[in-house]
Amino acid sequence: MNYILSGLIGMVVIALVLSAGAVGYGLAHVRAWRAPVIAACCALTLAYGGVGALLTSVVYTRLTQPVRTTAVQTSPTSAPQSSPPAVADQQPQPATDAWLRFQSDSQDYIGAGKNELWTLVESDFTMSASGKGDYWQLEFRAPSNGLLKVGTFINAERAPFVTGKAPGLDIFGSGRGCNTLSGKFEIKSVRWASSGEIVAIDVLFEQHCEGGTPALRGELWITTQVGVHKAPPDMGTPIIF
Repeated sequence: MNYILSGLIGMVVIALVLSAGAVGYGLAHVRAWRAPVIAACCALTLAYGGVGALLTSVVYTRLTQPVRTTAVQTSPTSAPQSSPPAVADQQPQPATDAWLRFQSDSQDYIGAGKNELWTLVESDFTMSASGKGDYWQLEFRAPSNGLLKVGTFINAERAPFVTGKAPGLDIFGSGRGCNTLSGKFEIKSVRWASSGEIVAIDVLFEQHCEGGTPALRGELWITTQVGVHKAPPDMGTPIIF
């Protein structure tokens, strides 16, 4: 989005330069009331510049505003499909059922080589989650902060620092995080309430820290609906994505 901001600033600067030139030309030909005219022109120029800066700030904020979504131990950021956007200050609802299954390669920094399944039996699942002594957060963004919906998202960048149209991904916790990362994720299913709150989500993911080969692979499933259940995968089954 930097090129958008640069373009907006450039247009404001050009408009101010042209305005200043017009004011200077007018003042050079004023014969009477020179001091009041100078004061009025200066005030108008300042006001014009302030309005231009305000409009630039508003437009840039609207273009780059992330839309938040939710999932177990996550703070994914994306708008609900066919539902109003979630409210940023909306309090997450605890899961009625959830699990996180992950497999970490031996050199993977985040998962530290673990092969585990977290469930509600021993773990807490909401917007952020703790499980078996660890505290993790998962974040997913659709390309260009668009709709997070069913589909596969490849060539992901670190979610808080995505550039251009790339999707965002960031899985971190217990003091371990990637400075840079690559990866992909697949939204297998996602449901939203009319209020914009998450109802259920099922997502596969694969993350590589610092451009390395070791990977953290996993699947996250969560629901806030009472009575809804999905059995977790077999621990002996490799996660293939």
